[in-house]
Amino acid sequence: MRSLRCTALILGSGPAGLFAADALLRAGVTDVVIAERGRTMAGRVCPPGPGCECRTCPVLEGEGGAGSFSDGKITLSAVRGTHSQPLFTEVQAEQLDVIAAAVRRNVSDTVDYAPVPELSALAGHESRLRGESYPLLHVGSDGIREFGRRFSAELQDRGVRLLAGVDATKLRIGDGRVRGVVGRDRSGPLTIDAEVVVAAVGMVGTPWLEQQLTAAGVRLETGPADIGIRLETSAAALDPLIAQFYDFKAHHTSPGGINVRSFCVNGHGYIVNEFHRPLNIRGVNGHSFLHQRSGLSNLAILATVTEAFTPDPKAYVRDTARAITAATGGYPVRQPLAAFLPDVASGQPLGVTASNPKTRPGDLRAVLPRPLADAFASYITALGAALPPVLAPDTVLYAPEIKYYNYRVPIDPGTWRSRDITGLHVVGNAAGYTASLSAAALSGLIAGQAIADHVSATISR
Repeated sequence: MRSLRCTALILGSGPAGLFAADALLRAGVTDVVIAERGRTMAGRVCPPGPGCECRTCPVLEGEGGAGSFSDGKITLSAVRGTHSQPLFTEVQAEQLDVIAAAVRRNVSDTVDYAPVPELSALAGHESRLRGESYPLLHVGSDGIREFGRRFSAELQDRGVRLLAGVDATKLRIGDGRVRGVVGRDRSGPLTIDAEVVVAAVGMVGTPWLEQQLTAAGVRLETGPADIGIRLETSAAALDPLIAQFYDFKAHHTSPGGINVRSFCVNGHGYIVNEFHRPLNIRGVNGHSFLHQRSGLSNLAILATVTEAFTPDPKAYVRDTARAITAATGGYPVRQPLAAFLPDVASGQPLGVTASNPKTRPGDLRAVLPRPLADAFASYITALGAALPPVLAPDTVLYAPEIKYYNYRVPIDPGTWRSRDITGLHVVGNAAGYTASLSAAALSGLIAGQAIADHVSATISR
């Protein structure tokens, strides 16, 4: 079996892993290896056509992370992507400037959006829809792939070793300390020994990390998770809100007490599939490009599932998503609004043709749990009261949209160090607390700096 040795081993080359490496390099720790299960950016291509059968789907794993197949929104707020939990101190949040600077120097074009005092398109509807905005940097689906590729190359030029196609099979843990990983690549088995390991495995690595930590005796915790649908309509129907703030947030509480919100708005965009392969879940997501515009816009409508609703929100969201796609043989479901809300859909058709061919027709009310279906119906009705064209009969709905979060790993929020396993830091979406590119990147920066401080202190002794 081949073996490698390094000071710091980072598992995953998404935003959390890349920014952890950046912090280490800036602090003088240069013996850094990033082991990535997926492909380099050049190999991350989703084939066109109605099929979605890739056994090694490159969409959610590989250089740049799952976020490289997103809309490219960088939310410059420390309470976005955290379920509004105060995960970061004011001093830590200042490092969002480091993230923004790295993005700006590695993409060709960016668009900045400042918060707006109010979303006037919701005026008169505040009792049902509560608007929100925040500092936002948008690079588009094209720009976010450019960022992942160029930032990774920048780090490699500065000395990081990126090993793509390495499938970590086991964390090497002994006497309460992590010592590296056992894995495989195209050449066969290998071990990577390290003084410290940063688990930045993202969404696709979630089941593996949960199994590894549970086997090591770590008690993981549940917490809120999100599941939703995605609404696609004409660009003109959503323009009154998008023109005021591109990624507007409109919060709603359903009659059943479920909190629902808009998420990931894509003006003049597209809807795509994403395959959460280890969990055997296909869902949908939204994209938009800075230099390619469609005549449609879309947004996710997410319901937050809490422990007041079900004892284990993580399991509930995963099981619900699988059940939705089981009805179509493993594909996301799409349905015209007129079929989902026949008593509410109104007006003339807008000429909406579904932009995602990798979905199948279905009955959302038959596959969604009734409390969720009712919550989404309540949200759409409220949004349509403010923007009546949204209720056109040919507006299209898709499901599932999932933001399931990992089970929460007990960590020290000041360092993102495991409370149970010495030498292990768990960052980004893998830790179970974050669900945005900027929050994941910020956790990686914090962990990288903490590791560098520890290495420096050890050397000085």
